Amino acid sequence: MSVVDDVKDRLDVVDVVSGYVSLKKAGRTFKAACPFHTEKTPSFVVDPQRQSWRCFGACATGGDAFSFVMRKEGIGFGDALRTLAERAGVEIRPKAEAERADVLLRVNNEAARFYQEALASPEGEHARRYLQERRVDGPTTAEFQIGLSPRGGTALKEHVSSLGLDLEHAVDAGLLRRYEDGGLRDFFRGRLMFPIHDRRGRVAGFGARTLDGSDPKYINTPTTRVFDKRGTLYGLHLAAEAIREGGQAVVVEGYMDAMAAHQHGYRGVVASMGTALTEQQVAGLRSMASKYVLALDPDAAGQEATLRSLESSWRVVDVQRARARGAADGTSYRRKALDLRIASLPPGRDPDALIREEPSAWERALDDAAPFMEFYIPAVVSKHDVTTSEGKQDAVTALSPAIAATSNAFEQDEYINLLADRLGVDRRLLEASISRTRREGRRAERGRRGGPEDTTTFLADRRDHLEDYTLALLLRYPDLRAGEGALDPDYFRRTENRELFTCMSSSTTMEDVRKRLDDTLHDHLDALIQLDLSPTESWPFEEAFGQAARRLEQRHFKELQVALLATENPTLPPDRDVEESIVNLNADLRSSFVRKGKRAI
Repeated sequence: MSVVDDVKDRLDVVDVVSGYVSLKKAGRTFKAACPFHTEKTPSFVVDPQRQSWRCFGACATGGDAFSFVMRKEGIGFGDALRTLAERAGVEIRPKAEAERADVLLRVNNEAARFYQEALASPEGEHARRYLQERRVDGPTTAEFQIGLSPRGGTALKEHVSSLGLDLEHAVDAGLLRRYEDGGLRDFFRGRLMFPIHDRRGRVAGFGARTLDGSDPKYINTPTTRVFDKRGTLYGLHLAAEAIREGGQAVVVEGYMDAMAAHQHGYRGVVASMGTALTEQQVAGLRSMASKYVLALDPDAAGQEATLRSLESSWRVVDVQRARARGAADGTSYRRKALDLRIASLPPGRDPDALIREEPSAWERALDDAAPFMEFYIPAVVSKHDVTTSEGKQDAVTALSPAIAATSNAFEQDEYINLLADRLGVDRRLLEASISRTRREGRRAERGRRGGPEDTTTFLADRRDHLEDYTLALLLRYPDLRAGEGALDPDYFRRTENRELFTCMSSSTTMEDVRKRLDDTLHDHLDALIQLDLSPTESWPFEEAFGQAARRLEQRHFKELQVALLATENPTLPPDRDVEESIVNLNADLRSSFVRKGKRAI
């Protein structure tokens, strides 16, 4: 995923726009007077579902969070990217550093293929038998790219050398270890290998399980430029689409748990890789779904991991709940609060076993998952000696931020009653203690806060294939830029594609395009130049471009219709202005469908 996608996934366009404009709810969208021209009737619409804005008045333009900031602040794409990246806590790496990261990813991907081949070899018989005993089938093994690291200690080193790759890159990737005598040996030896992928499905690191009972049972790639266990969720590259579609992410503990879930059709499941869920991991999920369920092992270690997950990730949930609280009249938008729940699994049944042996019980555990406070309050209280006043106060101090941040007043009342009952104190006394603790906590938090939150998201790369294809044709066949007709920049959803199209339309050479384009988009330009257009080679590229351009135009008009209707109450007919606009859009759409011939910039 590009840094642009990373920023988009952490920021909500309505949050960004509401920092400049007072928005009011209108159907499933938000409306306001357009900030770019004077008007009496609001025609400016922000759509949280599509993450876009549109002026249906004099401006007649729209876009995403980037294009809004560019226009509102009067800045270019690069400055808008840096402004929003700082707000989102996204680091924009220098190109040289990004290239070094790409080298490590390449080495990791080559290692993953090597480990897969080792698993399929005669040496992998024992590992294959283990997978069969764990009932991991062939397609799942292939999908997760499971492999085996040979025992010898130099097999991967020799393989990397045979490919002509620098061994130092394999050291930097954590695949080889340098010993005191200066020699290099494989870091992973005789272990079942679990590649850990980034959001684009590239191998960022590895988890490795012993097969001979030796300790440690699991080891991981050390932290590198491309791998940080604290910010990684296993299987997210496969689960992202299902999480977004279902609005729910299920977090399990181990590799096998996640693999069992995917093998049996529960695609929205990721694993925290045996550790407590971190703040960075929760930050990655918060833009993908509004609900997530912790389904960790029911044993003592699993329960402790659940508690640590709640404590370590609470700040992110706290921020989300605070944003969700808005004025009662709905004049300002706040993103929907995260709904965090805890699944109670039967004793002695981890997710892997439950999914394989009794899937209905697994589904029931997810459906019946309780709000996390119903788990969190008793768990925290049990860690303190509440027979003493000091222990009671410590429990209140630990739980006050979570209770105070609960946006639903009825839930908050229920949690206060639950805590008062657990502590054996009068409710009024408890409320006074919570209020005092909150004031002290706010003062302390203000003192602790520094720079932007260090969060990392792991999301599926969401390219717009139609836009990419159209731009790739223009780049491959410059003659398409001349001729009849016009391709409107507004037809491009993605700001980076709109920016590239604008640069192309005012440039005569590729060198000129690159010079005009912000440095952060050079990789995007290179990717489009290299895009495979083989299906186009067999028929006239003018016709291919004409069809692609008309599809962009038609999609644009259809989306405008949907955006207009979304501002209305679905139970009532649209008002006269909206109806007139829809009629005009229908005419434009009909004209696009009947128009033939070559399209050009």
